[in-house]
Amino acid sequence: MSKLYRIKDSVQYVAEAIASVLGVEVTIADDKLLRVAGTGRCAAVDGTIAKDTLFDYVLQSGKGAIIDNPGKHSVCLECETREHCDELAQVCCPIKSDEETVGVIALVAFTEEQKQTLLGRQKSLFAFLDRMADLLASKISEQERLLELGDMKKQLETVINTVHEGIIAIDCKGLVVQLNTAAQKMIGLKADKAIGMSICNLFTDLSVEDLVRHAKENANREISCWLSGRRLHCIMTVNVWFDADGIKGIVATLQEMAKVKKIVSRYGLDIDCSSSQILGSSPGIKLVKNAIHMASKTNVPVFIRGESGTGKELFARLLHCSSERNKQPFIAINCAAIPDNLLESELFGYEDGAFTGARRGGKLGKFELADGGTLFLDEIGDMPLALQAKILRILQEKQVERVGATKPQAIDVRIISATHKNIEDMVEKGSFREDLYYRINVFPVIIPPLRERKEDLSELIDHILARYKIIYEKEIIGIDKDAYALLMNYDWPGNVRELENVMEYLIGIESGTTISRLSVMQRLQCKKKAALDIIPIAEVETQMIVAALGKFGTTLEGKKKAAEALGISKATLYRKLKELDKRTYEEN
Repeated sequence: MSKLYRIKDSVQYVAEAIASVLGVEVTIADDKLLRVAGTGRCAAVDGTIAKDTLFDYVLQSGKGAIIDNPGKHSVCLECETREHCDELAQVCCPIKSDEETVGVIALVAFTEEQKQTLLGRQKSLFAFLDRMADLLASKISEQERLLELGDMKKQLETVINTVHEGIIAIDCKGLVVQLNTAAQKMIGLKADKAIGMSICNLFTDLSVEDLVRHAKENANREISCWLSGRRLHCIMTVNVWFDADGIKGIVATLQEMAKVKKIVSRYGLDIDCSSSQILGSSPGIKLVKNAIHMASKTNVPVFIRGESGTGKELFARLLHCSSERNKQPFIAINCAAIPDNLLESELFGYEDGAFTGARRGGKLGKFELADGGTLFLDEIGDMPLALQAKILRILQEKQVERVGATKPQAIDVRIISATHKNIEDMVEKGSFREDLYYRINVFPVIIPPLRERKEDLSELIDHILARYKIIYEKEIIGIDKDAYALLMNYDWPGNVRELENVMEYLIGIESGTTISRLSVMQRLQCKKKAALDIIPIAEVETQMIVAALGKFGTTLEGKKKAAEALGISKATLYRKLKELDKRTYEEN
């Protein structure tokens, strides 16, 4: 379709206006010689204008022209209709848009009176036609801009409707002016129903002022409400657009909380939590890995037991990653780290206005955040008895009720619990519910302490050393043989956590290329009980003095530095050396 044909109605209107002013007939054709508009006898003629006519000449040359003797003029010599042409005169003017000739305005005389009109005012006539041509050119430009805007609108709508987040555009009065497909699904309303509604009717307790404030604070808002018979829980992000006069509108982006949780879980667990990442090949750790593998094939509650620092959460994550829920959230909460009066709202969430200071819109609890995935209740032995009863109810009924809510919400959560306490003893004393104990202890997993799997120590030490020497940018090539023996024979009451802490310290303070026996002894406080059964204090002192002198030398300056490293005076060092010489002499 030609540019002129797109504005056919406007072209016809201009043709009729020219005809009424000048009293002649008018034909307007496009660049394909298709007649777009006409008046009088020209209006009755449809179709394409013949080639080799004045129209064709004007299109090709881009210049206006006039014929006062149609049929005999040189332009007409090749015209098919020149032998029976009934026109007495013709004036043609090009229509140009962006320097391109897009059509022709033709004035046609069929009577002597009309001919005189055309020939008598040629100069003013061309000036008038130029203005009419400019008018049509501006109409063409306007139409092209509208078409471009229409295309851009369609492209934008396609992009917006492709986005998974809901997008709602709101005017400065708080009325919905546009929303995408995702938003329509979220609120349960088609565009024709939602457009024109107040945002306050869609989201209770939400005003334009609230939205503007959130936009200025660059803050997200948690929305929880009932819409079209379903609960909508989402995160709302707000942006405001302005002009010189102030706020013109608001765009709210909605992300359903279920999708947000999946994204957070996916990136939060974007680590290799395969069994190969849990170091150790001792029989005890192999049994744990095998138990985790078997438990991952089920959906029953798992109870992980072990001393502090044995890696209970790491095994819980391994279980989750190995299960069919691995694409869903893994949510962990330490029941001992949260005050009793806050633990309930953290676990179960709360409704808007549930208590003084409650967040507007309410808050999701850990159970809802873990819906579809796994909830790890670490240190469950520290949970208050009152909350234990609620946990039991959730496990039995598969429903959670927020603080301040009037009805429960169905959830699908796999529970993994953990503790370092003697739960059986707590059940006996009445500080832990027996019925909850049986509910969570369906599949028990016991992690052995590090002292019971000493064969794993070497692998753990080497792994931690390789990791932290990169972090601290140390050129440490290894550990002194005697220092290694001290590490291997220590009991490690804090288990792997203590081992990592000690190794990080040793690597951090080491100034040489080898971790020394002295550094290890100082850190492990060998005078109580270190590596080799019980060592007499005198022997420990001797070992430390020898190690210090070996490091700093036996010169005066070396002895001074050794005394400083040992935290004693030079006089004390010399006295100890004298005692050492005496003992050596007596032994020999």
